[in-house]
Amino acid sequence: MNTGCASLLVLALALAGCGTGPVHFAREGPQAADSPKLRTSAEVTRRWKRDTGAGYADSSTLLLPMAAADRIFVAEPAGLIQALDSASGKPLWQVDLEEPLAAGIGGDNSILVVATGEGTVVALGRDNGAVLWRTAIGSEVLARPVVTEGKVLVRSGDGQVIGLNAQTGVVGWRVRRAVPSLSVRGLSTPAIVEGVLVVGFANGRLAGIDVHSGQELWNVLIARPRGSNEITRLTDIDADPYRVGNLLFVAAYQGRISALSLDNQSMLWRSDISTLKPMGSRARVLLVTADDGTIIGIDQSSGATLWTQTALRGRGVTGPLGLEGAERAVVGDYQGFVYLLDTVAGKVTSRTRAPGGAVLAVLASSGDAFLTLSENGTLTSWIPAD
Repeated sequence: MNTGCASLLVLALALAGCGTGPVHFAREGPQAADSPKLRTSAEVTRRWKRDTGAGYADSSTLLLPMAAADRIFVAEPAGLIQALDSASGKPLWQVDLEEPLAAGIGGDNSILVVATGEGTVVALGRDNGAVLWRTAIGSEVLARPVVTEGKVLVRSGDGQVIGLNAQTGVVGWRVRRAVPSLSVRGLSTPAIVEGVLVVGFANGRLAGIDVHSGQELWNVLIARPRGSNEITRLTDIDADPYRVGNLLFVAAYQGRISALSLDNQSMLWRSDISTLKPMGSRARVLLVTADDGTIIGIDQSSGATLWTQTALRGRGVTGPLGLEGAERAVVGDYQGFVYLLDTVAGKVTSRTRAPGGAVLAVLASSGDAFLTLSENGTLTSWIPAD
């Protein structure tokens, strides 16, 4: 398989490559390392699992659940949306929109928001799933919608950021940015910082946008294109900006991880690590899964690398989730294994297996529980041991 073909395969998250054999869509980069032979201990306990509907084996769109208080809201690519009890996994209500979904779920205390594959933003009542409004925005939405301060904020694949009224769905403003001729499919979910929407763009720049007016308040270069062709010059900011206190961590593909002060948007440090995966943290350690599956612990204050863990290279490792109550983090891989790591030393301490195939995402739930979303649409709730 030639280099260009391999790179495009990774970016497209394809099911099969341009070589002779299939490559699992959740695995990237180098030859997959063997799963570490660790004891399967009682460090995590499965509480429940729930089939959410059609899975992701034939989908390039990942719809992340939204956990809030005692409920978990989950959507699947074919259009089924459910509210689940976070303690038991039992459905409280479900609605089938009967049309493919491209983004979701976002929401606040009153509404939930998804986007269809045809570019329609749909708002539903949080208590019962009733459709409140539908607005066609004329472009495909590729990031989870954000709901804040009476606004629904969405990002489209053609470089737009769009603000809609959360009660009516009326479009209030649009911000347009040019998109490079080649970019990584998918967009990062913006962060909200004191009424400012923080958005990473495909050109490697990060912008702060007023949520009410759409006015750009500031703009910072995170990654500068390097290389001699369109593939090597990709600098998409497709990992979600990650906030810890007054620090904002931003990552660019084939670029760097940058730490910004939220006080004045000044750059505090940069580290030459490329990732598209969500970042996490525990104590003062920033947790990163690099593009090749290496897991890295970084000092949040200085950017110094504290440790690297290469045992899961090439295994389609998810972004790390730091667990409450202990110096531990959790990741999943393309064979459905769930691993715990010691975030002080970076050691993989245990593994277990999640139902439903490849683990596509690990997310926080209520209390110290966490969720895994698997390839066939299985959502599983886990709780770590004391």
